Amino acid sequence: MKVSVIIPARNVAEVLPEQLEALAGQKNAPEFDVVVSDNGSTDGTRNCADYREWPFNLRFMDSSQRPGASHARNVGAATTNADILLFCDADDIVDENWVHELSNAVESTEGALVTGALRHDRFNTSVLRAAYDIPGEPRTTDELPDVEWNPQPFANYLPTVAGNNFAIHRKTYLSVGGMNPDFPGGSEETDFSWRVQRSGIKVVSAPKALVQYRLRQDKRGIFRQQRIQQYARVFLWTQYKDTSMSGPSIKYSITEIFKSLPRAINPSPAASAERLRAVRILGGNIGAVQGMAKYRILEPLKNKIRPRN
Repeated sequence: MKVSVIIPARNVAEVLPEQLEALAGQKNAPEFDVVVSDNGSTDGTRNCADYREWPFNLRFMDSSQRPGASHARNVGAATTNADILLFCDADDIVDENWVHELSNAVESTEGALVTGALRHDRFNTSVLRAAYDIPGEPRTTDELPDVEWNPQPFANYLPTVAGNNFAIHRKTYLSVGGMNPDFPGGSEETDFSWRVQRSGIKVVSAPKALVQYRLRQDKRGIFRQQRIQQYARVFLWTQYKDTSMSGPSIKYSITEIFKSLPRAINPSPAASAERLRAVRILGGNIGAVQGMAKYRILEPLKNKIRPRN
């Protein structure tokens, strides 16, 4: 089985070499190549790996035709002939057994969509983890199974995958049309995994396939990320509102905005974790309100008044 690692990338010259070094140190891995799908970088991303020879074939592909990680992943998938695709992000760090664990899980499950596990203890402070309500993580994975069937459903519908840590047969990825680039910066991996499951493919978890994930580190980054993600989740709901997926609530979001705003602007140093947590909640609910305004009110209204030919 041929394996390719796909990395969507845009202006990641500072962090991509660390991810490539982690891939160069893989243990017990099958032979694999790495495709960096460059989505319009202007910071020298394409040259940042020139300082050494790599133990894998490393290719940079141009995916600047359309902005977004979905398009970059699709270009990466289209430009390799591998049997199995592994996806990670440029600014995270894969564990030394990551390629082995993910590729083995795809093969042992006869072609399931496999999601790995995220760890948060390398790049993120305890204050930041508390702000995201991330519980303590196990120090070792020795007692974990290689594969877990039937992962928990997401949003009361079907299981999903982490966009920066999953694997799939290339033929399956292409058969469902890859990721939808119309998603506005979030939820595209959930839409993709749900379409895969609707096609008859199961989702399984590979808890030993670890990626160290960088959370957003400051108020501006946390607010912006959460706003975009919840905005996109409303778009996701418009695609699956006829299922059991839990939908947005304007009453809930407005209440949470007013509750979190005073805590988000509390200047006390002693309240730093609570302040970041409030910023996260505030950004997410503002994004949800924006999404509801666009996708539940404005878009249907535009379609209603659009003249018929």
